[in-house]
Amino acid sequence: MARPELYDFNRSTFLYAERISLEKLPDDSLVRQAHTFWRGLVEAPALPARSDFTPADIPRPVLPWLFLMEVLREPDGKLDYRYRLAGTSNVSVVSRDPTGRLASEIFKNGDRAFMLKSFDATVLEAEPTFWNAAVPHDRIEKIELWRGLFPLAEDRKTVDTLLGIAVPQSTWR
Repeated sequence: MARPELYDFNRSTFLYAERISLEKLPDDSLVRQAHTFWRGLVEAPALPARSDFTPADIPRPVLPWLFLMEVLREPDGKLDYRYRLAGTSNVSVVSRDPTGRLASEIFKNGDRAFMLKSFDATVLEAEPTFWNAAVPHDRIEKIELWRGLFPLAEDRKTVDTLLGIAVPQSTWR
């Protein structure tokens, strides 16, 4: 497993990043599978809770691409996010493991504002959000990603955890 202190989390800026609808994702994408899993945990409009599932419940192809983030609410209303889990495939692709670190610490360059705003949108809307992005990569020219963020709430309303998935688009081509 990658050691985060060995890698420069400040090295890249998105080549592009845009919010998209669920319909723009390929039918067979792992992000769609993650969405189906998330929505199947509880009946809408209630939000699923982290306690509604175990790793064994997650579809096997999706599991290595997932990440879990705790939502941290500051007294001034600002939000931050602590990575609680990063799937092995996610860690392998980016050559770093963010587990235990704050999103505000990891993303320092132009990526920071976008990443925090995308997490904030998911929390504040209490709805899944979907993204299409490309980032430069150390070993290859770039990685194009599909990303989904899914809100979790122990009280079924107030988002306290984000379940996320970020998968290279080439994973299912």
